Amino acid sequence: MTGEPSVSPTFEEGEGKGVSPQQLRKAKRALPALFALGIFGHIIFQSFNLVYQNVGESLHMVPEASLLVSLPGVALAAICLFYDTLCDYVSPRTIVCIGTLVLVASSVAGFFGASNFWVVLVCRIFQTIAVHASVVLVILVKYLPKKDRGIFIGLNNAAYFVSVVLGMLLGGQIDFIPWKYILLVPALAIFLLPLLLKDVPKLESKPEPFDGLGASLFTVCVAFLTIFFTYEKTWLLLVSCLLFAVFVIWMKKSKNPLLTRSMMKSRAFIGTLFILFLTFFFQYAAIPIYKTIGKSVYHMHLESISWLLALVYLICVGAACLSGAICKKIGDWPSILLSLSLMLLGFLLSAFAIKWGFAAVTVFMIVYEVGLTLVYTPIYDIATSALRESQRGRGVGIAHVAMNVSPALGIAVYSAVEKSHVGFELVPRLSLIFWLMTALSALSIICTLGVRKFVGHSVRTPNQ
Repeated sequence: MTGEPSVSPTFEEGEGKGVSPQQLRKAKRALPALFALGIFGHIIFQSFNLVYQNVGESLHMVPEASLLVSLPGVALAAICLFYDTLCDYVSPRTIVCIGTLVLVASSVAGFFGASNFWVVLVCRIFQTIAVHASVVLVILVKYLPKKDRGIFIGLNNAAYFVSVVLGMLLGGQIDFIPWKYILLVPALAIFLLPLLLKDVPKLESKPEPFDGLGASLFTVCVAFLTIFFTYEKTWLLLVSCLLFAVFVIWMKKSKNPLLTRSMMKSRAFIGTLFILFLTFFFQYAAIPIYKTIGKSVYHMHLESISWLLALVYLICVGAACLSGAICKKIGDWPSILLSLSLMLLGFLLSAFAIKWGFAAVTVFMIVYEVGLTLVYTPIYDIATSALRESQRGRGVGIAHVAMNVSPALGIAVYSAVEKSHVGFELVPRLSLIFWLMTALSALSIICTLGVRKFVGHSVRTPNQ
């Protein structure tokens, strides 16, 4: 690349300009409890991905059983912007503590109401909504200095993968323990409440007026869009488009809009959102295609596949722990390019490995998943560092929306190709999907190079 690119400004109010030393100490002390809160909440999400059919059978509601997974997923995609945005206006301590109480209450209510499918469904939705109230990523980017931020973003990602592994193992015990006891696991978060009350920081600066209408419009718009990807009803897409049009008009009219002009003009923020959208597009398709290969091509038992998946995500825990150190050593942009290169390599070799044996497929899935794990830290670091401290809650929320909507679209594309008659045979169809994944990873690398040139060579320099 030639020429000197313009550099997007970064705002380091977390280095002491906008965050008091007391807030910084409290934020760091609160992180272990916040990580644990996220683990308790996400375990139930992963477990129910495995046991929802058992729940439907035991309650004689088999046709409706998939709602136990799909509707909480819709709720998570829709509510993340609202919670993260609130952190720019309301004390994070208030959000976290109320969310913890809702998580515990919905877990207990689900346990005692386990004989009624609709009670369980409502409780699952409230559990999912409540767990995002941990807003740990917002606290990381608002209160921690940049030199520490990447390390802890990586540890937060590692905590998520720990919950994935534990959730899969817990869900695998459905033959030995009644499923209603799984609902009680998040209730253990009640023991974290004293630590959260003590250490989660308050909002000390006077916030801007909260654009409640804008946040509500965007939240409902995302909800309809996510439901559309699940049920593929045209009217849902039309409603989502209409709500988005109303949201855009409101943004232009509002005196204190949810998304300010400075946010929309930030090259680093908008550019990394675009990269994030491309990077996470096939995230939800990775496990289904892996299970399809194991079950339909190699005729393996689901239990064996689940244990191998647990191994994959255990390796991802280690990768997530190292991601912050890698960013600090080589910089954010090189870390993104390294991650995308691993994803491309994993997808490309998987297209050939389907015929090489399931062990080879597993190895290349590890390569892809490690790449996806490593990209999380630098992409969030760049996006949020380009915004002022008072805007970072909204920035994290928008990034969360992109990371939920993109793979929802990707899984729809995967399902369409997997069920089609392209290539007639199953293996050629699966290979085609891997080639699509490879092409998208290559496009992500090209776009990353372009965005990097456009916004500046780095937002974090090595060893910063």
